[in-house]
Amino acid sequence: MNNLSKLVIAALAFGGSISTASAAGVITDITASGEGMGTFNILSNTTDPNVLDLTKSFESVNPIVLTFTVAHTDGPGNPYTVTEAVTNNTGQSWIDFHYSIQEPEQGQGVVFTEHASSTLSGFTLDQSSGPRNLNFTGNLGDDGIANASFMLSPFDPGAGNTTTFTLTQVPTIPEPETYAMLLAGLGMMGFMARRRNSKQNG
Repeated sequence: MNNLSKLVIAALAFGGSISTASAAGVITDITASGEGMGTFNILSNTTDPNVLDLTKSFESVNPIVLTFTVAHTDGPGNPYTVTEAVTNNTGQSWIDFHYSIQEPEQGQGVVFTEHASSTLSGFTLDQSSGPRNLNFTGNLGDDGIANASFMLSPFDPGAGNTTTFTLTQVPTIPEPETYAMLLAGLGMMGFMARRRNSKQNG
């Protein structure tokens, strides 16, 4: 075998390894459901197919579930950058917000890529977060909008196959006892301020 033949075989083998490595999972559809469901939209992103721009609103503090359909592609696919605007139309302030990935029983390895870099405006990412759950603590008042940014890496189901995974989102509101304690504290502060003022005037 001459040197030219060896070079051609090496190039073909290298080319084959590149084509295998470029195979990926591609998200082909997203649907939304759940008791907290208000509105849901996918905004078109013509500049980068690996960026998903979403908007959603919560009408109650019950969960919203996004179901992602994933297929195989030989071109660009995972990971995806997800940006979304989340609107609070529940009539109550939120103190936490949670994302959680659920997969089929056999598990397909869907994860939040670089989960520690995930953000939600007005909130802080908790240390309890991991590759399949994002837990945020902060505040979002009624009619407020929080902007999220995170990365998803869907599993490649293989040529000719599709799979699904879900992303559950749910806010948390203060417990009634917390409201009572807050109001009691504010009342006590007001009482002390009035007492101090009356002493100064007396």
